[in-house]
Amino acid sequence: MPVRPHRRAVIAGLACTALSPGKGASQAAYPSRPVRIVVPFAPGGGADIVSRLLQPHLQQALGQPFVVENRAGAAGRIGTALVAKADPDGHTLLTTTESSMVIAPHTGAVLGYDPLKDFAPLSLLTRNTVILVVHPSVPARSLQEYIALAKAQPGKLFYGSSGVGGPNHLAGEVFNRMAGLNIVHVPFAGTGAALPAVIGNQVGAMWGFTAGLIPFIRDGKLRVLAVGSRERSAALPDVPTVAESGVPGYEAVSWIGMFAPAATPQPARDRLWDAVNAAMKLPAVRDTLTKGGSDIVVSKPEEFRRVIESDLAKYAKLADIFKKTK
Repeated sequence: MPVRPHRRAVIAGLACTALSPGKGASQAAYPSRPVRIVVPFAPGGGADIVSRLLQPHLQQALGQPFVVENRAGAAGRIGTALVAKADPDGHTLLTTTESSMVIAPHTGAVLGYDPLKDFAPLSLLTRNTVILVVHPSVPARSLQEYIALAKAQPGKLFYGSSGVGGPNHLAGEVFNRMAGLNIVHVPFAGTGAALPAVIGNQVGAMWGFTAGLIPFIRDGKLRVLAVGSRERSAALPDVPTVAESGVPGYEAVSWIGMFAPAATPQPARDRLWDAVNAAMKLPAVRDTLTKGGSDIVVSKPEEFRRVIESDLAKYAKLADIFKKTK
């Protein structure tokens, strides 16, 4: 039976529709290949821990391999710049702290990226208390004793951090300023790189995130003297805050968040946020993070952007600290 002209046109139109990827098809296509999560610090720190916790769940939810890649250096600036220049297709992501996003612009360092223009915030993941730990051989069992030791030996005690311009460096310098001390900063390429130096007693102390340090505290390899939050940590309830230990008004709390390059398509961002949000609600993920001392604070992208803008203004007021410690 011959096909009439108008029916041929309808059939051709249906064929074109089937072959042409529409909006739904393009959304479903992401991700189309393995996704890498760049962590701009050495393995073992807070950003690395949360990325590796999320990795298998994102992989299962989105149907492609997710690979965590550590690109440490310059307090997170090297790995952050790498993601800023990556193809904005959702296949390269960044998990970082405020170190490379809201502190770095005030250090005078050359960034190679703009935190607000070059990135699409996906979500805050955790907030993390910064704590002070020492090697067990350090003759101080409390923060008051450590302050007395530092005052008796100005310029002779050292503390490590995850790098110049990072939140842990800032925690140590603000502590120096508020307590009237001169404890010398020794920067490392991430908490994971600083830990061996403190555990090996090459550097007597360090400021770091609770999540990255608590396993070594529980093993007796490090002694915790104080937590930087306003309230005591639920993970370390017997450890006093810095403020209640003789430095009133002191606070050091950091965040970890996930980003994509700025021009990443919205459908890809939406799929990522849904997958991250679901993963962060899983009991296995929540329990691991909270027991490690992290507070889970998954947020919408627009809420995260407001945090970044607010923190950029906050850290601008502390820019003089970095000029003195360069």
